[in-house]
Amino acid sequence: MAVAEIVAIISTINAAAGAINKVAGTCNDLNTIGSFVGKLGQAQVDLQAYQNKHRNNLSQEELIQITLAKKQYQDRMNEIRELFIYSGNAHLWDEIQIEMANARKRRIAEMRAREAARKKAISITIWAGFILVVAVAVFLAMLYAISTYAEPLITDADLSTILLFLGGLPLW
Repeated sequence: MAVAEIVAIISTINAAAGAINKVAGTCNDLNTIGSFVGKLGQAQVDLQAYQNKHRNNLSQEELIQITLAKKQYQDRMNEIRELFIYSGNAHLWDEIQIEMANARKRRIAEMRAREAARKKAISITIWAGFILVVAVAVFLAMLYAISTYAEPLITDADLSTILLFLGGLPLW
């Protein structure tokens, strides 16, 4: 299953790179290429996050897949960089790199915030469960104490008399 996640990231890299090559072959619209560069950057963050999340639990196959995906990412980014440089837009490439770095930082911050929220929700759930168990235990202890040490206040005869005076009929 873990290999499937890596394969999905690799397919994102391939799809974005294929789209870039297709667009670059048909026109020189660098704005169109920019959206695909963003997808590549997102794939890089996903790949790094996956590697960090499963750091000690990666199989040899997964490590090879990750290494190949990183190489593929670098190759695609070098191709795109060359497209920008050869078209005379090296300054745009530099700006794209800055924006990609900012986007990576935002995405990493978002992932960390999501993980922190998940941990907080788990902590709240554990505390709520603990409080509920303690409340039920206290209630049962009080119920046991009352039933053991208290004398009944109303007997069945008294209850029937009270209900008769109130105009109600006993249900039994």
